[in-house]
Amino acid sequence: MPTYNKAEYLKLTLASFASQSVQDFEIIIIDDGSTDDTKQVIDNYKNLLNIQYVFQQNKGRSRARNTGLQLAEGDIIIFNDDDRIVPPDYIATHIDKLMEQDERTIVIGWKKNMLSILKEKLHFSAQDMLMLVRQNPEFAAMVTDVGAGVSVPLITEEDLNPYNSELIEQYATMDGYDSFPKIFAEYGEDLKDFQLKWVLGTTANMSLRRSFLEEIGRFDEQYKGWGMEDTDLSYRLYKAGGIFRFCSDLVNFHQFHPRGNSFQEEKDFRRNSLYFCEKHKSLEAYLFYRWTHEEIELKTANNILQLANHDESVAEELTNLYAKGFTSGREVVWQ
Repeated sequence: MPTYNKAEYLKLTLASFASQSVQDFEIIIIDDGSTDDTKQVIDNYKNLLNIQYVFQQNKGRSRARNTGLQLAEGDIIIFNDDDRIVPPDYIATHIDKLMEQDERTIVIGWKKNMLSILKEKLHFSAQDMLMLVRQNPEFAAMVTDVGAGVSVPLITEEDLNPYNSELIEQYATMDGYDSFPKIFAEYGEDLKDFQLKWVLGTTANMSLRRSFLEEIGRFDEQYKGWGMEDTDLSYRLYKAGGIFRFCSDLVNFHQFHPRGNSFQEEKDFRRNSLYFCEKHKSLEAYLFYRWTHEEIELKTANNILQLANHDESVAEELTNLYAKGFTSGREVVWQ
């Protein structure tokens, strides 16, 4: 679990882990240079949880995750973000899903959004707001009353240990974008005809055996800033024969929080996805770039890959065709 300046959300995440139905687990937290109360929050939970804590000075998400993996002692690795609240059966369910499957299985859970702390500059949609008002009639007035610099806790540590599922549901909203609900709506829960299953493999709610992870290598530290380090890992797992199992009943809850510089994140993502294409030089990588940058529809990308998978000569021609768009000129613009 990497973290950076999210102490007020991290304490709720840790409170939820203190309610787990199994106790034989460790939490490894890599603090990537926080300047808030992160260390104090972690110290408060050291008597309740088996926590390893490492501080590193702004070395990035990939380095943070790799540092954590170097310290991990368990046979199963579960990735969970520092702003995700988990139900009591979260770890047990990950373990059960993995142990009943092939050793190359990657379990990917579902992500929902929720509001845990009401404050200014939170980014949630009109649909999210409507759900919150329906579930909590007094919510509209609460939003109006929140002023600059004011934080109103809607969920407390005491609500999570023991875990208050009814209260969580009151403040839960839409499925997270990183659950890719539109993909499941299009291709069904088994994603049988979907050729890019690896794009769903984010480290917000994912598990696998450590032996498989060590076989393919850890996170690529060439990815800088926001995005793509987990997608790259998921793609390499897929290329190594990884079997993705998606579990809609294995849920964690992403807490709405103020976002960073969206323009900078877009630049980071474009630069990192270009590096992804240059690194792998595959048809999947080129189509992923075009889809995520709205140059091609997902269904079109999927149909192209279906065609390529049935004919090696066609696959080579298509790869050469789509590779032509990835010249040094496109990369220079975003560097």
